[in-house]
Amino acid sequence: MLRRAERGMTSLVGMMLLGVMLLAACGLLTLERQAAQEGRGYEAEVRLRLLAQSEAERAAVQLEAGGAQADLEMTREGCTLLNERVTDDGCKVSVQAFPENLRAPQNGMIVVTAHAVAPRGEDRVLPVRSELRVRARMRKGDDGYVWLGWMP
Repeated sequence: MLRRAERGMTSLVGMMLLGVMLLAACGLLTLERQAAQEGRGYEAEVRLRLLAQSEAERAAVQLEAGGAQADLEMTREGCTLLNERVTDDGCKVSVQAFPENLRAPQNGMIVVTAHAVAPRGEDRVLPVRSELRVRARMRKGDDGYVWLGWMP
């Protein structure tokens, strides 16, 4: 049988243990929320990269096909292959071509810039990298441009 003072101490120790368990649960909940938010940010960044790469490949196919853009001369300032457009999921993308090296103007690069834009009326958290650029290397040949690969 516990004395009166011992019963009070037992209740105090029990309440302290409950408080420690509550703090641990709050910490785990916070970690879970951060992991979920990082996962959404990574997914958005991968979507941006895939969008930019697909637009670069589309521009390269246009240039390789020898269409209207194949006679394009890349100046120092560059030239716009695709004005900024907004995709269905709210991303802006633009495509430009620049000379890779001013001493060798036959080599050029395609630069695609993709932006993640939060739609109006939605409270969407943008990823850490809401702007992404990819670059591809092209060389002008006799019958149009030739794809040389991605640039770092």
